Amino acid sequence: MNRFFIDELAGETNNITDKEDIKHISKVLRLDIDDEVEIVDSAKKEYIMKIVDIKNDNICLEKVSSIDIQREDEIKIILYQGIPKGSKLEDICKNATQVGMYELVPVRFKRCVAIDVNDKKIQRLQKIMDESAKQCKRTEIPEIRVPISFDEMMKDLQNNDANILFYEDERNQTIRDFVQKIRDVKDIKSIGIIIGPEGGIDEKELEVMKKINIDILSLGNRILRTEIAPIIAKSILTYELENAGYKI
Repeated sequence: MNRFFIDELAGETNNITDKEDIKHISKVLRLDIDDEVEIVDSAKKEYIMKIVDIKNDNICLEKVSSIDIQREDEIKIILYQGIPKGSKLEDICKNATQVGMYELVPVRFKRCVAIDVNDKKIQRLQKIMDESAKQCKRTEIPEIRVPISFDEMMKDLQNNDANILFYEDERNQTIRDFVQKIRDVKDIKSIGIIIGPEGGIDEKELEVMKKINIDILSLGNRILRTEIAPIIAKSILTYELENAGYKI
């Protein structure tokens, strides 16, 4: 069933007013009166609603039932991604959304090959995340922020309750070790995941990160591509957090 987001609390009747959604429903999907759709309201609650009227500027819906499924993680996972070249960032946005990332922050590391992510590209990437969130039935659409520098990232990391850097030369500490470390810590609400670019993390950047409270972890003995690493990292982290009793 197709999913749409509305900017109001669900009532017995609601309206879809977004022009692209109206076009998608009426022209692409060719839905009609009495067809049903899934709706996520401004409180992130899910409902089945029936179409009762279709106009050029409005689609009127009538509530049929509610859906009670926890789809979002208890802990918000923020991805700090070294900007990759080509279309890799598009794949990262799509897949990071599907594995439940809360937010994606492109970072200009020293060894980034490409650093030009303009406003137009950010808008396109956000649209990719919007569509991916609908496809995988999320109740929140993750946000991609404008790119930041390494120094700006270091300041931003202070807003998280914990931070993880995955580094290719780390051999001992794993995600399981990290989760065991934090399981007795109360009120862990956000974790930052740091993934370097194709060229890896510069030694000076690594030294800076070692001086603050960042856990440096291994993702195994093989070198992973920058577009694959965050997906594997998030998947393993989710599994270990679930085993530790967190609601993921």
